Amino acid sequence: MLKYFLAPLLGGVIGYITNDLAIRMLFRPRREIRIGKWRVPFTPGLIPRQRERIAASIGSVVSSELLDPATLKDTLLSENVLSTLRVKLDELFHGWSSETRSLREKLSETAGEETVRHYEERLRAKGADIISEKLVAADAGGTVMRAAMNSLKEKHGFGLLTGLMDDTVTQSLGGRLNRLIAQNAPSFLEAEIGRLEDELLDQPVSVLYEKYADKAEPLKKRIMELYRLAVEQKLSQALAAVNIEQMVTDKINAFSPEELEALILSVMKKELRAIVLLGALLGFLMGFINLLF
Repeated sequence: MLKYFLAPLLGGVIGYITNDLAIRMLFRPRREIRIGKWRVPFTPGLIPRQRERIAASIGSVVSSELLDPATLKDTLLSENVLSTLRVKLDELFHGWSSETRSLREKLSETAGEETVRHYEERLRAKGADIISEKLVAADAGGTVMRAAMNSLKEKHGFGLLTGLMDDTVTQSLGGRLNRLIAQNAPSFLEAEIGRLEDELLDQPVSVLYEKYADKAEPLKKRIMELYRLAVEQKLSQALAAVNIEQMVTDKINAFSPEELEALILSVMKKELRAIVLLGALLGFLMGFINLLF
């Protein structure tokens, strides 16, 4: 009676062991073993030995099939993603409506005090320079002098003073006034911009939000439009610049054999276990069939 069970049982044990050993040999030995100049066959295991080829293949599949521009665009512009983005925007704006901290505190929490202070100083200096340059470029001095000349003419007629103030003199005085603006306006504007900055940054976020609450919905719509525009027009350029295929390939090549084994097992542990059990089942069946013949 025992012989009827022994062959199937032995076949099942052999099938289990051989499949388990075959799976282990995919990963191990993890490194090459040599006896003198002779490399021991099957060392390292298949996956460590072919890691570069596997990495390149995975990188190619990910970039061309999973993260290609068309697939990503469809995903990023899907109703699910758009509705999620809209919900996040609503949550963000709602949070601002009840935020009691000042805008400066909120920005400092997000970006750090040093960063906020740096950009404050930059904005003051840059803003003052830009406004001054725009005033000079627009010939603000000449505009003021021409306006003054016209006022004098209207008030005093074409007397001696206005007769002396011809276009050449007006332009000369206007040019001098432009130079005074270029020299003195930046410091004045920087102080004024700083005052406005402080006034803005020291207010509670909720107060600022309430002041501009009517702009919230148009701003949300604009953000959604910009998101769609960025995905439709810039996604392909961004992917080309990033080179996903090379990133994935380099990442996998950077794994140690132990890390690569852990990664694959974390994804395919159940499937590999099923293969081992299937080997045991097939071995059992083959042993049972062998009894029939």
